[in-house]
Amino acid sequence: MRVPLVKSAAALPALLLATTISAVSFHRRGVEVGPIIEDDDDFSLSSILPGAGADPINGWGEFDQLIDHNTPQLGTFKQRFWYGTQYWNGTGSPIILMNPGEQAADRFNATYTTKKRLTGLMAERMGAAVVVIEHRYWGESSPFKELTSENLKYLTLNNSIQDMNYFARNFKAPFDDAEGATAPDRVPWVFSGGSYTGALSGWIASTAPGTFWAFHSTSGVVQAVQDFWAMFVPVEEAMPRNCSRDVAAVVDYVDGVLVSGSAAQKDQLKAKFMLEGLTDADFGMALEYGPWTLQSTDFYSANKTLGGVGYNAFHRFCDYVENVWPGSTTTLAIPGEAGVGTHKAIEGYAKWFTEIALPGTCEGYGYPEWKGNYTTGCYQNQNASNPQYRDLRYNNTINRQWMWMLCNEPFGFWQDGAPKGRPSIVSRLVDEKYWMDQCELYFPGGDYGYARGRTVDALNAWTGGWSDLHIPRL
Repeated sequence: MRVPLVKSAAALPALLLATTISAVSFHRRGVEVGPIIEDDDDFSLSSILPGAGADPINGWGEFDQLIDHNTPQLGTFKQRFWYGTQYWNGTGSPIILMNPGEQAADRFNATYTTKKRLTGLMAERMGAAVVVIEHRYWGESSPFKELTSENLKYLTLNNSIQDMNYFARNFKAPFDDAEGATAPDRVPWVFSGGSYTGALSGWIASTAPGTFWAFHSTSGVVQAVQDFWAMFVPVEEAMPRNCSRDVAAVVDYVDGVLVSGSAAQKDQLKAKFMLEGLTDADFGMALEYGPWTLQSTDFYSANKTLGGVGYNAFHRFCDYVENVWPGSTTTLAIPGEAGVGTHKAIEGYAKWFTEIALPGTCEGYGYPEWKGNYTTGCYQNQNASNPQYRDLRYNNTINRQWMWMLCNEPFGFWQDGAPKGRPSIVSRLVDEKYWMDQCELYFPGGDYGYARGRTVDALNAWTGGWSDLHIPRL
């Protein structure tokens, strides 16, 4: 049986290329599927198409997961998983469990079970099977179809940790029908995750050890941070010097206008970016999308559309800021470390935003209120009537589930401007309060962790955060 991902092979190319992260949730980005190459020796097209016949190597299924591990009498929900056994050496061999985190897990089996990803490479070295499991409340692995605050209360870090242990202990492998053949006391299980689930890997090891033999974490955010301005420090360091200098100059200028400028000056500045009508803080947030494009970089893409191997959306953003965009004609030399200066950098930033970042972004969410190629509704986070706050669907496009975890655990991770006294490539009008105010808009009535007095310090005290550095085999 195959998971119904697409209705026809003809529809596949567009689906596989649709990896763009939505605007409002860009700062909540998780691990990526990455490009799927149909003629790749490690990838069988039939493995992700429905009704394509038997495949002895790849498959999928559903697992009966507990709704609440503290209250098992509440029952179970169906949690999806996929597996690949092309490197598995048979009964007694290891199992690598990979969790893609805060997103639907569709298509991850097409890359993470192969040598195109570390999980596949590890499986080849270890003779292991790879199992990809969908995180509770994402994709089709949700106990509820409507995500009210009441229904979201079982989306907790503790349940997410216990899910992985419970799955490993009770998994009946479709590829090995021997009784108890894959039990953790008989074969070694390895948990693998990145970003949030990279942290989940460490948190399983620190708070609920004993099931997994080893843990792999990449970019694991094990320390919850409320005011996460430092998120942009490595972004700034990764920028070409001219770009970082000019973007910081743009931010200083923009903040100066927003804080001290006249209404006419503010309107003129916002109009340059086609963001008329946004509040000052929402306008500052919209300009974060330039630095956020660093998350589009990887080690495997060869983007011919953007300019070939090694060139990506982050480089394109910086080129626009430096007034060297595709097709531009200039007799001037490529800007040196000094950059092009504030005035030209603002013009380049605005050109990038209006030509690249803005078109179609908000419309892509599918809300009727956001129709139009240049609509700006998805940037209006301070607008209480914004449809994103009323979207309770389990398959919503705004990632309501992740906002719940940020507000309820609370993880925090509010990505905002740097403190005064150092350069900032993000507006200082975007602060932790800007993001935290959205918790009440998403979950009115105060029925979430922040409102009940939970803190990131308490969360870190439980998980160990950065302090627990002596976990074996992590």
